[in-house]
Amino acid sequence: MTLELSDDGKGRIRMPRAMLPPIRGGKDGWFEVRDIRMGENEITGTVQVNVFNSPKMRIDRIAGHISLSGKAGDYAGVCQPFAPSTVKRAF
Repeated sequence: MTLELSDDGKGRIRMPRAMLPPIRGGKDGWFEVRDIRMGENEITGTVQVNVFNSPKMRIDRIAGHISLSGKAGDYAGVCQPFAPSTVKRAF
């Protein structure tokens, strides 16, 4: 899963395929994250997959955990920050 959040309060996410229904929106595999709230300890929002499915997203900024919860199931993972200007290439 890949999540991008911008300083202007916008976001987009690529979700695990297992959570995606056959009929879905998105653009090039990316889905808009809406209602983003960035707090000191957590980031929350909803992912607009289609009109019937908008999973809730939560990132624990202290532990680095991310979770998605929606009609297609739940997902949990660990986040790693990525800043292209500071990351050394793997190959």
